[in-house]
Amino acid sequence: MTLKKIGAIGGAIAVAVCWPIAVGQVGERIYLDTVGKYENPYVKISNESYDRGYLGSEAVSRIEVKDEFKALFEEEGLPSVWHVSHKIKHGFLGMTSESQFELDEGLQKVAAQAWGEGVAPITFQTETSLTRRTEFKVVVNPVAYKDDFGSSVSSEPFIFDGVVDAKGAGEFHYHLPQFSVTTTANETMAMSNLSGDGKGVMDGQFWLGSQSAQLGSVKFIDSNNDKAVSLTNMSVAMSNVLTEPTKDAAADENARLTNENKVTIEKIVSIDGKDYNNFNFALSFIGLDYPAITRLGDMSDEINDQMSPEQQKEALLALDLLVAKGLTLAMDDLSLTTPMGDIRSQVRFVVSPGLARASQNVDKMAEKLTGNIALELPKELVEMDPALLERATMMEQAEIVERLEDKYVLNMQVEGDKVILANGDQLPLGMLFMLFM
Repeated sequence: MTLKKIGAIGGAIAVAVCWPIAVGQVGERIYLDTVGKYENPYVKISNESYDRGYLGSEAVSRIEVKDEFKALFEEEGLPSVWHVSHKIKHGFLGMTSESQFELDEGLQKVAAQAWGEGVAPITFQTETSLTRRTEFKVVVNPVAYKDDFGSSVSSEPFIFDGVVDAKGAGEFHYHLPQFSVTTTANETMAMSNLSGDGKGVMDGQFWLGSQSAQLGSVKFIDSNNDKAVSLTNMSVAMSNVLTEPTKDAAADENARLTNENKVTIEKIVSIDGKDYNNFNFALSFIGLDYPAITRLGDMSDEINDQMSPEQQKEALLALDLLVAKGLTLAMDDLSLTTPMGDIRSQVRFVVSPGLARASQNVDKMAEKLTGNIALELPKELVEMDPALLERATMMEQAEIVERLEDKYVLNMQVEGDKVILANGDQLPLGMLFMLFM
């Protein structure tokens, strides 16, 4: 065997021997960077300890509920500081970890009643490569709790998993098949088939991407009074999409954000036993100046009780920029089938770009405003409410709304400071708002 081969084998052995140390060092850096950069409006996460070994490491994270939420935990007799222990293994191409909450003696007794003796309420598993791509899985174990007073909680496992890369982009999925609660007052909440997913990246204050959630059913029952409310097949979807994005979207003066939100519910049964079907809600904010709303979002975290003069000035500058670039508010669908008939509504307002210093020229905003309003209400529904009927009658006499055989109908266009009715008549925009009020 030549010296060259011996050297190569020796080098390979050295790399194999030292590699777990290198992985451990990289892993520790990833962990400390992640904990150090984590931002959340509800909790603060910091590193309590990190003991790096050869083939594995052990770490403890400290999770502290932030001041404005501490009172909620204290009222329920829960600690506001939690610790999570991590057992980390150094592999050849990355590392894996298993984490769980550290519970004090009091909480261990509570957990044993709900989850069983020696069962961890929550487990958290991750697998991180040296490129910082991390796959994760969170499991809330099934609960079966009953007390001597008639209260109970039961659930199947809640599973939340996904993947995130070094830049924070990723996707996730979650599913909770069943969850139910019964109180001592014989009130019950039963939920089934909660699921959801998302894909995108957190950019400061905003999630850029899409999220959705589905709920098979939820029912609230008051057995003592024989009352119930239920909801079937609910779907919620949200998306934030950047147009003209760059690597630093918040600093790009041309970056615009479009936010879309949709909610559908197949069926709602009210407490009086009436069925309401086919609820639809679609709301969009289109063409929002991204640097402006990013700054407003950042300011919301900085403001405590009262805005300082400097903060007021900065907020007005951001609002001026938002209006100057133009924007659209669109409620393209608000509809519901009621026992009295169908409710239908559409609203769209467009603020054209070009108005500088809107906060100092509020009266000129109307010059940039266009839009339309459409509304249909069942006649029976209007006549059930004396105040609503009085207002509808007033608007009918003013020829703002039209009363048909089974419904009231309103259709109008907004152009600047004027409202153009379906019959061609015009009204000042301010008068319309007074009538609605």
